[in-house]
Amino acid sequence: MKPLKNSSGIKAARVIAIVLLTTVGITAMVGGAALVLDPSGQSMDTNIESLAGTMFESYRAPGIILFLALGVMGLSVALLTMGNYTNHPILILYQGIILTGWIMAQLYLLPFTHYLQGVCGIAGIMLMLLGSYLLIKKNHLRILY
Repeated sequence: MKPLKNSSGIKAARVIAIVLLTTVGITAMVGGAALVLDPSGQSMDTNIESLAGTMFESYRAPGIILFLALGVMGLSVALLTMGNYTNHPILILYQGIILTGWIMAQLYLLPFTHYLQGVCGIAGIMLMLLGSYLLIKKNHLRILY
């Protein structure tokens, strides 16, 4: 079976993925930088006490992870998707897994929830679905194994 090249569904999926990756990437870089610069978390309307019982003593390490794993990597995947890099569908899928994992870790480790966790969780699931859709439509499933 030949991969579909110019399907409108593929184009729409790529555009939606680019928008999600860019939005999450920029907000993750801003939030991550804020946590690195203010490891107490006060600039993000939280406090150190919320980290009690976790492996973190401050918000610096989570800020670095947020900045790099969701910010820099997310924007990189968005750029590769814009450039129609051959393996962008798997990168979108992986970025969705990373985002969803980040939100699940927050829900498990932190004593509070915020509506943005739900928004980002939905974005992570959407990225996983979009990446999977593009893998199927572009006949790239062979790269998974």
